[in-house]
Amino acid sequence: MTNNNTSRKSNLYQVLSLSSENVGPEEIKKAYRKLARQHHPDVRPASGKEESTRRFLEIREAYETLSDPATRLVYDYELSNVNSVGRLRWSEGSTSSSRAVWQMQLHGLKERSRVRMERKIYSS
Repeated sequence: MTNNNTSRKSNLYQVLSLSSENVGPEEIKKAYRKLARQHHPDVRPASGKEESTRRFLEIREAYETLSDPATRLVYDYELSNVNSVGRLRWSEGSTSSSRAVWQMQLHGLKERSRVRMERKIYSS
């Protein structure tokens, strides 16, 4: 999933009603499940289906981004480099941070590739 996080209208932590960015995977999962049950289109009245569907998709996107360590790292990095006007801020330390993000992305790709290869071997 690759989105331009700097163009998002809301902070994904706020979408999941989390008070800070210093939360663990269990808190993220708990917040997601609570909000998903509340806003799932199948449990809402017909008059609010469109709004609940939009909100549910927003909640799901937030969970998918924040529950994956690699995409969360990228999101947190981009979030920290956005100023109050919503524009990307360039910082002197961004080179080392960019390298760390790149290394996490590379690790994630290698891990997914390894899992795919194992599935291919075992399914043969």
